[in-house]
Amino acid sequence: MALLSVLALASFCMGAAPLAVPRDSVATKLDAHLRTYVEKEGFRGAVLVAKDGKVIHRAAYGLADEKGKRPNQVDSQFLIGSLTKSFTAVTVMQLVEAGTLDLQAPLSRYLPKLRADLGNSLTLHLLLKQRSGLPIHLDSLVERESETDVSSAEILRLINTARLSFKPGAKYEYSNLNYHLAALVIEAVTGKSYAQVLQAKTFGPLAMSDSGIERATNVPPKRSFGYAKGLLGVSRDENNVSYALGSGDIYATVDDLYTWAQALFGMKWLSAESRTRLFTGGTRAQGYYGYGFRIQPYQRGPGVQERGVLVRHGGSMDGFLSNLHHYTEDRLTVIVLGNVRPFPIRALTFELKELALGVEPGSRSRAEVDE
Repeated sequence: MALLSVLALASFCMGAAPLAVPRDSVATKLDAHLRTYVEKEGFRGAVLVAKDGKVIHRAAYGLADEKGKRPNQVDSQFLIGSLTKSFTAVTVMQLVEAGTLDLQAPLSRYLPKLRADLGNSLTLHLLLKQRSGLPIHLDSLVERESETDVSSAEILRLINTARLSFKPGAKYEYSNLNYHLAALVIEAVTGKSYAQVLQAKTFGPLAMSDSGIERATNVPPKRSFGYAKGLLGVSRDENNVSYALGSGDIYATVDDLYTWAQALFGMKWLSAESRTRLFTGGTRAQGYYGYGFRIQPYQRGPGVQERGVLVRHGGSMDGFLSNLHHYTEDRLTVIVLGNVRPFPIRALTFELKELALGVEPGSRSRAEVDE
């Protein structure tokens, strides 16, 4: 389907002093709802909700640093987990537009050191659509994780030990390895690191100055710490994200992600063909997966029977959760970044959407349409 489409320690809105708003305003309702999640679920993170090109709620909640009592702020940086995949897919399409990459070429053209059977049977199209047959992750890669950054060459060596679980193209099955390989292709054809390419093609041009690729030697200064809930409270819980090359190693702020969303959905940054590739999903059995985004129906506001088109991706990793949902027909974007797990981020995102559309949370079920 194509796109046309615990208590909060602090809540900050940066910039000019906020204007007084009516107690029943949408912004007030959104904030009140978020505070219930802080009180009941221990939510900590940052949220941005925008409609019709205007930000209607932008705030931060809870602690970025439990020990130092540093509060989250709206310009706090968070690891975004698998939302990274969307950036990888967009970068591939930028290189396709430039004539540097061919979506249907065998990967052996770009990665001659990839094991022959993988290199000859896999393409970028299959990787981005999550239809390669590669496992979701490599146990050997996960078990090797340490405080030392892993190199791209080592990731490729480990991927060469993988076994396909089905014939490439036969079905959808989500795999982090698909996006590791896509990032390795990006590095191979540009002669630059994944971080350098993202800076040159996305973060720099869009002035996303608080976003980048994290490494053990490059932890951003305003990054919130990740936490896990336990019986005795919360404890630090983070990955070394070099092991998630191209699939989970980006950090960002809510503002930067909104800037990126405006570029993506404003119909000006990428070509029509690229947007079609990125934002054309499939059936539920195919994961609703486009290229690095899930594309599926959503329930619109009161009195509107037709389903809208939701473009989304999220991320979940040790200590962090993320969601970016764009509800096309309603020109509504909901961004949630959190630094504690577990947390019902999908439910919260749905409820924030409902409030923004004038629907009381709980008055209709998310199960009516799989969001």
